[in-house]
Amino acid sequence: MSLIPLMIDITNKKVFVIGGGKVAERRVTTLVNYAKDIHIISPTISENLKDMFQRSVIKWSEKSFEVNDIQQADLIVVATNDASTNQYVLQHKPSHAMINMTGAATAGDVVFPSILQRGKLTLSISTNGASPALTAEILAEFQQRFTSHYEAYVDFLYECRQRVKQSALSSLEKQRFLKSILADSYLEKDNQKDVMKWLDSLN
Repeated sequence: MSLIPLMIDITNKKVFVIGGGKVAERRVTTLVNYAKDIHIISPTISENLKDMFQRSVIKWSEKSFEVNDIQQADLIVVATNDASTNQYVLQHKPSHAMINMTGAATAGDVVFPSILQRGKLTLSISTNGASPALTAEILAEFQQRFTSHYEAYVDFLYECRQRVKQSALSSLEKQRFLKSILADSYLEKDNQKDVMKWLDSLN
């Protein structure tokens, strides 16, 4: 299996999760940050998933899986603890849908990475199921390296880029400026304010 990392907008895609246990809960906890239409197919679900259902965050069909359940799916997450059911879902998925097999990453065509989100900054790490422990170790290093300050910092970089693009600076000056504000010193809000004042002076 050869996977290409992609950033995909699934806001309005139909996501179906087969299974309602702890593994399904972990997937749904991630997915609710990105998708509006999440539907669980399972006779039972965890208490946290039940709370999400009662708050109308997700949908739930209290039943065993049937092939017709996923015909309109864009993304399918298979997360039951029954290997035969998992294989059955995989064999009967519609051709247009992508599928994530939680117990056998290489069997599907979608792998969920570990994600670090800092506002507009998204970092993802995956070993394609080879070593979850290594993935967790790298994620921990990223969390220490890219602290919560990066959310405001990336917003600052975005605002600078938008404003300098509209300025009368030459292309070379713009490139030099955008490179200069990548210095760690601009993580400090006071230095960011000085830059914004300078940008104001260009108008």
